[in-house]
Amino acid sequence: MKPLYVSLLFSVFLWNCGGKNQIPADLEGKKALLIDYKKQMADLKTKIEQLEADIRAIEKPNPKAGLKLVETQTLVDTTFQHFIDVQGNVESEMNVLVNPEISGILLRKAVKEGQSVKKGQLLAEIDAESIRKNIAELEKSLELAQIAYERQTNLWNQKIGTEMQYLQAKNTKERLEKSLESAKTMLRKASVVSPIDGVVEAFALNVGEMANPAIPLCRIVNLKQVDVVADVSETYAKVVRKGDKVDILFPAIGTKVTAYISMVGQYIKPDNRTFKIEIQIPNPDEYLKPNTLAIVRINDFTQKNAIVVPSNIVQKSTDGTKFVYVVRSEQGNDVVRKINVEVGKSYDEKTHILSGLKVGDKIITKGYTEIVDGEIVNAL
Repeated sequence: MKPLYVSLLFSVFLWNCGGKNQIPADLEGKKALLIDYKKQMADLKTKIEQLEADIRAIEKPNPKAGLKLVETQTLVDTTFQHFIDVQGNVESEMNVLVNPEISGILLRKAVKEGQSVKKGQLLAEIDAESIRKNIAELEKSLELAQIAYERQTNLWNQKIGTEMQYLQAKNTKERLEKSLESAKTMLRKASVVSPIDGVVEAFALNVGEMANPAIPLCRIVNLKQVDVVADVSETYAKVVRKGDKVDILFPAIGTKVTAYISMVGQYIKPDNRTFKIEIQIPNPDEYLKPNTLAIVRINDFTQKNAIVVPSNIVQKSTDGTKFVYVVRSEQGNDVVRKINVEVGKSYDEKTHILSGLKVGDKIITKGYTEIVDGEIVNAL
């Protein structure tokens, strides 16, 4: 630091000699100016020594300089949850194909496609003229049979005629009554009505075409409430229960809902070893359509007060043993220690540690691939 000290003194001298403090011509003036210069030099020396001390303190060697830098995380109690994802589809029980119950020419459509309808509302009419004619004939025949039955009854009550005549008259009347009732039922079936509340999806027939029970007339859909149906592996038969809370994701529309399992099947399908579950979902806006893909997320394991670590820090030894690195404070140093662990389930890049670690341990989360057991590190 000597060159710095001399340079500063010389600078002060030049500044003072630059005309601001002229050197006196007399002896006493020169002596007084010399005393003043010496005092200034002493003050500068003190300041220089202080600056040198400050610089040395700042430039003091860092005991951790050159050590590998690692990041740590202190373990705390947490709740670990594991989930399984199964694929399902949206279905609707209120998705009905309406078939006419009689054959005949389609005379009229009473509603349009896309129209909302109520249960029992008229959808279409089928030509039933032949049925009406049959009803008229049956009514006339029944009139005559009723008269014959009444007369035969009177005669039978008077012990006139045979029982067989009475029974035949009665049988004829009752048979015609049933035939008439059946014909009227058939006539009512000529008016096709909606079996549910919903929306008319599509008509399969046009006016003038032949309708028959084998061909659907139209489809009625009600999507106010739908079901998500999924098949779950028999492996989870013990953990999946009716009433369990599940999350359902619909990837195509970017929507997630929370609901509860409404039905758990009691039968294992032999072809894929799965059982069926259903989840009812309100769908007031009707954005969920039948056959929409759904991902059902089921919680199959939950552990409170668990030790959980990032899955990526769990390493495997050549003998298959799992381990993680932790930092321990030993004699004032941060020392790496290799800890063997027993791991449980993993989910969402987190692993449940069954044994080996405890609350308060400082696990190394970054830099763990470049260190060894017993190494002193600079831990953050």
